[in-house]
Amino acid sequence: MAEAAATVAVLVLAAGRSSRTAPAHKLLAPDATGQTMLARTVHTALLSRAAHIIVVVPPNQPDLHQIVQTALPTDPRLHSCTAHNAAQGLSASLKAGVAYAENLGAQAVLVCLGDMPLVSATLMNALIATQALVPPPPAAAPELAGRPGNPVIWHHSQFAALKAVEGDKGGRAILAALGAAVLRVPANPAELVDFDTPERLAEFARLTKAPIDQEPSALKSSTRAG
Repeated sequence: MAEAAATVAVLVLAAGRSSRTAPAHKLLAPDATGQTMLARTVHTALLSRAAHIIVVVPPNQPDLHQIVQTALPTDPRLHSCTAHNAAQGLSASLKAGVAYAENLGAQAVLVCLGDMPLVSATLMNALIATQALVPPPPAAAPELAGRPGNPVIWHHSQFAALKAVEGDKGGRAILAALGAAVLRVPANPAELVDFDTPERLAEFARLTKAPIDQEPSALKSSTRAG
């Protein structure tokens, strides 16, 4: 586990336009304790065993930079990376984050969405642990409704494919192409929730703490991906 953790970087993608919750920016929305969604997501990532936590932000959102710089405890593992072409969509954030992680020497990246603040450190660590398998899988993800969900950890063998994605999309097509090679990790479905609509933001505003961590009992190979 220690060896795998030492080579993994968590990418927290926070460079989206948040158009579905406009004019409110979802990542700046506070929970019932006053903690913003982005701060909550990044704080959990810092509780994981990953060697680095990289927050990918847009060039025109100083509030997000400010959260990364001042709202969280000082930690040498925490980095901020700017997706200068963020307007091109999710792929721009992936490219920027993966390139930054490569420069740090990461052998795998755990891609987390900024608007999924309930994902636990336990789940992150379970995904990180897959990279200690011999051989490590090209990707691993929590199983949700019979399919791989987010967050996804990617072995460095997939970095070139991730950086080749274009438009407002992530690695779904790559997961589909990998098929049964994607390892699925059992997860608490209550963690795998995204808060990306005004209704969901209202729910987030009432939250005081994340669900209790549930240690996944086993790892299993997938039979399909998509």
